[in-house]
Amino acid sequence: MANTGQQATVKLIADGILTQRSNQILPVFRGLDDVSVQAKEIADIVEVTAPTFSKWRSGRVKVPECKLVLLTLLLAHWMDEMETLRSVQGLASNPRFLARLKATRRCLYQQETINQSLPPETVREGSHLFREWWFRKGSQNSISPKMAS
Repeated sequence: MANTGQQATVKLIADGILTQRSNQILPVFRGLDDVSVQAKEIADIVEVTAPTFSKWRSGRVKVPECKLVLLTLLLAHWMDEMETLRSVQGLASNPRFLARLKATRRCLYQQETINQSLPPETVREGSHLFREWWFRKGSQNSISPKMAS
């Protein structure tokens, strides 16, 4: 596979050459923008204030690694919902929706690549946080219609 510019950027981020301190926006935040979930809602899920979430999103403050895993799993969950909407609501031929889906997939892939360098205990902790959210609220809120717009 040819090394694209995106792959090179992901490798630089994973190798620690580009860090959040250089105000690089993590791919997970671009992906979360694509799925149209409100920042306040995401902040509530990860149990931080909206200003803290905003600082994470802008790269001004480092995201705790377990919360980064949680955000990645949330993105993957909402990605699955977008895929379901694609088939259920007949959006398979909508060019705008397909472009959003492709961009979100790319962000998820990039973030998962970055997360591979995290310690296993951090990944477990983030996974545990996701499961807690899922059993508490996530399964009740499946298939958000706002994602179809």
